[in-house]
Amino acid sequence: MKLEKRPDVDYNKLDEIIVNYSDNLKVFYILKSSIDLKLYDYLNEYKSFEEISDIINIKPILSHYILEILSKIDIIKKKDGLYKNSRLADAYLNTDSLYSKTKGFILAFERVKLWEDLIKTMKGNIKREDNDHFPLIIQVMAENTISGDLYDVVNLVNDLNEFKKAKKFLEIGGGHGFYTIALNDLNPNMEAYVFDLENVIKETKKYIEKYDSKVKTISGDFYIDDFGENYDIIFSSYNPSGKNPDVAKKVHKSLNVGGLFITKQYFPLEKEGNDLKELLDNFEWNLADLTKSRKGKRAYVFKNDLCFKNYISFLEELGFEIIGTHNVLDISPFTTATANDKIIIAKKLK
Repeated sequence: MKLEKRPDVDYNKLDEIIVNYSDNLKVFYILKSSIDLKLYDYLNEYKSFEEISDIINIKPILSHYILEILSKIDIIKKKDGLYKNSRLADAYLNTDSLYSKTKGFILAFERVKLWEDLIKTMKGNIKREDNDHFPLIIQVMAENTISGDLYDVVNLVNDLNEFKKAKKFLEIGGGHGFYTIALNDLNPNMEAYVFDLENVIKETKKYIEKYDSKVKTISGDFYIDDFGENYDIIFSSYNPSGKNPDVAKKVHKSLNVGGLFITKQYFPLEKEGNDLKELLDNFEWNLADLTKSRKGKRAYVFKNDLCFKNYISFLEELGFEIIGTHNVLDISPFTTATANDKIIIAKKLK
């Protein structure tokens, strides 16, 4: 083999891609380690890297660089050689904060394990079962809700005359139950229920007890079981039933005439896009075994789901009047919502 002239393709571009994404991964693991060490619980006041080194029991030089890296990405503040939580870290990374989102990081780290040996995962040697982390998933959803759109959505519902008069309220696929707990506080005269799978309801009851709420629970599968009847409002937020026509029929059947169906869901575009994040999400979605689930082939899409336009049309055909649609980002900008996250408010006419 003879060494000839190098290829006329600039290899620096490839190096740049590798370095950029490997550096992102390194920062990701710095974040993971800092959360595992509960670093942000100790940075309520300015401290030196030597003090932090003693507290978390690592070498001073490593403590120095971890703090420097975290300050570079604005997770913590640096002043006169000392370090302290940023407002972001105080609110979301201190485990004592009401709005702590550390469970979400734990779940993100769990999901990264699927990528560590991607060939094994793709060949089915590493499996992901959605119910493996059910309690953790509910806790993450609770974190996202209480630090996200809870107050904005509750205020939107509270402004509706139908809500003020409601005597019976149901949230389907309610998980943590925060929306129902908060709405029941605003209208304590209504009976309020959360409907979800039995193993999820176990977690729901913990939050009901924690917030001393009188909300009640119903165990069941919204694809199979009926919800009951005579509801004045049925609410749904980010659950697999939210775009399903058969579940919409059950909602219609369970509502009183004049009752409201309020649903908040992610509605993907009708055609798959080529955005990198969307492609990565779709890829990861399909790493799970989809043969036994109702999942579709695109992230957050389930079998028989309707797109936004078709779902609206289906509700109208059922006998609903659409009295409002909202982009979640418009009512709650401090969320992880996208332009495709919608709230639909529909009134049962017949």
